[in-house]
Amino acid sequence: MSKKTFKSMADQALDHSSGVVIPQRVMSWASLALLAMFTLPVVGHSKSTENLSLSNALEKVKTFQATQGVWQTQAQIANANKKQAKLWINPNLSIEQSGFKNDQEKELSIGISQRLDLFGERKAQQKLAEISSNQVALKQQIYQAQLELVVKHLWSQLAILELERDVVLEQLKNSQENLQATEKRYQAGNIAQVDVDRIRINTLENERLFKQAELELKVARQNLSQLWGESSSLLSIDQNPKNLWPFDSISNVERFQKDNLLEKSLQLQILESKTNIDVLKAEARPNPTLNAGIKRTSSPDSSTENQVLLGVEIPLNIFNRNQYGVEISQAKQQLLDRQQQFYRSQNKIKVSHLLSELNDLSSQFQQLQNIQIPLALRVQQKTLQGFQAGKFAVTDVQQATMQLQDVRLRRVQLLKTAWQRAITAESLSLGVSPEQIMAADALDQLNQNAWQDTQNLPVIGGGK
Repeated sequence: MSKKTFKSMADQALDHSSGVVIPQRVMSWASLALLAMFTLPVVGHSKSTENLSLSNALEKVKTFQATQGVWQTQAQIANANKKQAKLWINPNLSIEQSGFKNDQEKELSIGISQRLDLFGERKAQQKLAEISSNQVALKQQIYQAQLELVVKHLWSQLAILELERDVVLEQLKNSQENLQATEKRYQAGNIAQVDVDRIRINTLENERLFKQAELELKVARQNLSQLWGESSSLLSIDQNPKNLWPFDSISNVERFQKDNLLEKSLQLQILESKTNIDVLKAEARPNPTLNAGIKRTSSPDSSTENQVLLGVEIPLNIFNRNQYGVEISQAKQQLLDRQQQFYRSQNKIKVSHLLSELNDLSSQFQQLQNIQIPLALRVQQKTLQGFQAGKFAVTDVQQATMQLQDVRLRRVQLLKTAWQRAITAESLSLGVSPEQIMAADALDQLNQNAWQDTQNLPVIGGGK
């Protein structure tokens, strides 16, 4: 073969890869080989590609998110509140004097007043500060669990998109094999040009789908890597079926239900509500104020008389006894009680149904993985071989190829559904909305809520 002939064949192959229709009669088997070489995308893991497991992703995200210092700040505030709640109410110092002229009798009174806590207001404030500290620790546990779910969701999306990309690539290879076989039959004059064009349309569409899958995969890699402060497009997931299927969801749900983070949170809220009622009741009691002082009287003739003053001031809580504040707190407490009962009865039923569905999906996944896909692949290969031998028509090859593609895509869709059910079950068992976990800005919402909670932490106790 001359250099000029080889260059002409390569130009024809390049023209085909750009979507230009080439006269089929002038194409030889050498040109078809070049066509496959130029048009088939090369997919593989480069040396710099990072094979990322779920545990590695979680470790990266937790390390990066810990640099915010939100929970250290909340713990610092909670400890300060416990110290603040132990402080006594400050006493009041009063000084009074009358008679400023020399010929007038002068009186100088110096007194100290101290409000007493006889009904446990300070003790209730200390209990409230302790509850607030426990809530901070529990919120941190819930945040970490939610963070794991957010990472798991984005990691699973990346894994599924990689699998989908590989499925599209396999389909593209099958289309190119079909196109080569069709070209051979056309060269022999056994089929029409329209049959070749029909296969070529499928090949071009699969090329487009592959480019689209690559773009979606790039975005998914960046979405995941930004959780630890990077923007990487070189992440990869091990496509082992054991790594792809959410096998640990059942154990995670059992762990969440055993720890009962949501129920613990509700219990702390109920205890906080009860303690707030105790504080309101203690504040409504007539805590007395003890007054003590000295009164010095000086007459114009320089005689002096000292008197010790003792007194008690008792408020008359006739109109405002915090009765409506207590009523409001009691209504909140009753609602929390009902909410806890609702969670126990409804939430566990939903989670149980989701886990049952996940088990059924696992059986279907195994059937697709081990039986249907190998069978569809054998049928497609046998049909293509029969077509090359002149036993089948182009439509038979297309149908077998479409069946193989449908089975492969059903496997991908089944995996998507399984991960969605797994994330939903774990979210519900944790007591958070699945939509919140699977939102595009899920981590931003978690961090904003943590920041807002930090700003909303009250100052407890310390007297007035």
